[in-house]
Amino acid sequence: MNSDLFESEEKRVPSAKYLAVGSLIVAVLGFFFWTQVDQEVVDIGQLKRRQQVRRLQEENESIARPDPDVVFAELAKLGKAAPIPSYLQVDRNRAGAWIVRKPGGKVAAVLPFPPQQSPKPPSDAQPIHENPGFLGAKACEECHAETFASFSKTSHHLTSHLATPQSIRGSLDSGKNRLGTRLPNVSFKMVEHDGAAFQRASFMGWEFEIPMQIVTGSAKLAQTFLYWNDDELYQCNVTYLTDTDSWINSPGYHDGDAAYERPIIARCLECHTTYVDFREPVNRFTPRSLITGISCERCHGPGREHVEYHRENPREKESRFVTVPSDLPRDKELQVCSQCHSSITPLKGRPFRFRPGDDLIQHYEPPGEESGNSVHTSNQLDRLGRSKCFLQTEMTCVDCHNPHQFERGNIALFSQRCMKCHQPQACGMSDEVGEKISTNCIDCHMPFTGSDQLRLDTASESIFPEMRDHYIRIDKQASDAYLKQNAVSDK
Repeated sequence: MNSDLFESEEKRVPSAKYLAVGSLIVAVLGFFFWTQVDQEVVDIGQLKRRQQVRRLQEENESIARPDPDVVFAELAKLGKAAPIPSYLQVDRNRAGAWIVRKPGGKVAAVLPFPPQQSPKPPSDAQPIHENPGFLGAKACEECHAETFASFSKTSHHLTSHLATPQSIRGSLDSGKNRLGTRLPNVSFKMVEHDGAAFQRASFMGWEFEIPMQIVTGSAKLAQTFLYWNDDELYQCNVTYLTDTDSWINSPGYHDGDAAYERPIIARCLECHTTYVDFREPVNRFTPRSLITGISCERCHGPGREHVEYHRENPREKESRFVTVPSDLPRDKELQVCSQCHSSITPLKGRPFRFRPGDDLIQHYEPPGEESGNSVHTSNQLDRLGRSKCFLQTEMTCVDCHNPHQFERGNIALFSQRCMKCHQPQACGMSDEVGEKISTNCIDCHMPFTGSDQLRLDTASESIFPEMRDHYIRIDKQASDAYLKQNAVSDK
């Protein structure tokens, strides 16, 4: 055995041990080092994968939640509504309306048709009664162009019309189209799609849409909206209020409900339209027969015979087959206006039978006790009838109002009409007011007043819009308010 070799190997053993230990240390350190590097790589990979998952989720959500306008439009084509969440219950009340609410809940969505469906389109059925000769104001334009041009701007003409995004005064733009309620999970949005306007109700996590198809109200005070379900006509839950330029609960509606089952009866349409074929109570009409607005014919009588005669006899100057209300006796002339500008008078028979010159009592129940402002009227004829101006003269409505002209808010013009009978110096305030006394008789003697009968509820308060009181009188409170306001404005 080579001792040198043996010796050299023995001498190398310790160095090999140290090398092995060192290698082990390096390996351990390396293990921990690479483990940390791998962990970082894993973290980066997980982050990338999470980002990819998030992007996919966002894409899936955009696919799962398409534009709601598209969803509702497609559902309407199928005659369907969005599914009702399982936590809401569906019942029917005694009147047959469908009630959707949480079990035991005090607020509800109320519909006159199954809530799994959308309203049926307006019926295309033929009228069941012959039109007695109403044509609409447009038929008068052929011979009375100037009068038609001015009349078409009046509140009478605009008291109803077909609803379009352009004819609705309230905003349909995001941020201005919402009505909230006292409940955070009940709200409404007024929206537009497919060229039509809708009220989109959000009720306890369930959404449904109701079309706004007819506008009632000239926007002097407000606009409210009607919709068809086949041949049945109903009111929408949300109204536009002019004074605040905002959306509000319709008169008589409880804040927090989403109620769309209030029927529009014939008496409503008698004061908001020229004519519609009344099929049967309480709210069934022939949609295609509807003539919107209060036209010339509601004061002069149906125009068909008149138009046909004068087309065949263009040189004839004497008006035929129409009535001129100012030619009637005073009481009959006033009754033409009283159809709508008096207390609510129930019908005795079929609607749209009254003709200028008729006794009102033939068609309507007698007016009740005096009423102040209501949803529909400030009871102008009753209030005017208490005035000395009315009782001591032969004055009628047209002594102050030209029904062919838009004159709303023209205080100076109405005051000049007062001067036909009154001298400015005769007013007890003439010395204090001076020359301006003849430019505004109205605010002192016919002030705006509110009424509990005209109440609109919001999420935070009740609003009582004021209307012009037609009882002409000396009103000290109104005079003091006028003087105070003018003292401020003069400074």
